[in-house]
Amino acid sequence: MKKVHSMILALAVIPAMTLTGCTGAAPGPSSGPNGLPKQLVWSTYNVGTGTYNDLAAIANTLTGEESVQVRLMTADTGIGRLAPLVNGTVDYARTGDEYYYAFEGNFEYASPEWGPQDLRMVWAPLGNYGLLVREDSGIDSYEDLKGKRFPKLTANTSINNKMEGFLNYGGLTWKDVQQVPISYGEQIAGLEAGKIDALYQNVVGSNIEELSSKTNVKWLSFDDPDPARYESWKELAPMVRVAEVTDGAGMEQGEGANVLEYTIPLTTLGSRDADEVYRLVKAMVEHFEDYNGTTPDATRFSFEKVLKEPLVVPFHEGTVRYFKERGAWNEQLERKNNELIERGEKMREAWPEIAESSSKRDLAENWKNWKKTELDGESATETNKGTTNGN
Repeated sequence: MKKVHSMILALAVIPAMTLTGCTGAAPGPSSGPNGLPKQLVWSTYNVGTGTYNDLAAIANTLTGEESVQVRLMTADTGIGRLAPLVNGTVDYARTGDEYYYAFEGNFEYASPEWGPQDLRMVWAPLGNYGLLVREDSGIDSYEDLKGKRFPKLTANTSINNKMEGFLNYGGLTWKDVQQVPISYGEQIAGLEAGKIDALYQNVVGSNIEELSSKTNVKWLSFDDPDPARYESWKELAPMVRVAEVTDGAGMEQGEGANVLEYTIPLTTLGSRDADEVYRLVKAMVEHFEDYNGTTPDATRFSFEKVLKEPLVVPFHEGTVRYFKERGAWNEQLERKNNELIERGEKMREAWPEIAESSSKRDLAENWKNWKKTELDGESATETNKGTTNGN
């Protein structure tokens, strides 16, 4: 088995904060010598996840090299990571697919309390995620999940949609498995205790490496290229693709598996100061070598490897400015980004009337129908067809 990656991360973590009714707004004047605020707060996944460790390494670097105190606030759910951003409690949020759902006002965000949000991607490292099982589980393929204890993640639509896609790939549905309600962070303990037979995780990270050092595990692989097996993915997870990994937790030399590849981006509100975002991105790139190697996925934050194509949510103006400066932006990307910005503006303009005229029970369906009628066939439809990483 692979050794657990070493990690030296001395970062203070803010405990969960009570949300208030305040509205997120652009920050005041930057006060640091580098043009960045002296303190920033970011929300992310729980301590021990690869996602948290990546940000902790970057935060430590920014603190040491730029004198910017970055504090992390953790949450185990999509709403828990996004609500503090929208309410102004945090400045940036590293999110799962909830960044897309909230931008569109889909699923749990199709509610009177939410609706479509003015979100932007700041930096979008690509990562690999998959379904892990014990080697002695008797589960060698997605078809073998039938009748097994399968995690249904609490308040986590983005992962549950992918889990449904996994089942569909194996010719199964949620009805074919024993659904086990569990939070994202509880999965490892659940697998160890025999409460679940599979778990969804980043293929690298200190917690998953620790599990693989104690238990023989394997990653299920998407090896069939038949498009029919992926048909439901277009609706469930339009931002993912399949990619091979050879460095997943528990993999011996020469082993590999085809798992998901997509971004868990650092996001912020569209109203965030463009100069600040530009300086933040520039600092992350200039000090990349200071945090590269501190986590298994840190290398994915390099300028050369990050996603540069706006697939489903636009990039922030400050990030676009940096991409242009580095020659990594073109007319096609500009057009796609502007189309997404325009799509967001139309959705946010239409939302209040639809929300006011709909019952809580019918709101999600009415909103879905409005988008199908008013936005399908427009430029945004073409934008959502993107599947490349734009590097």
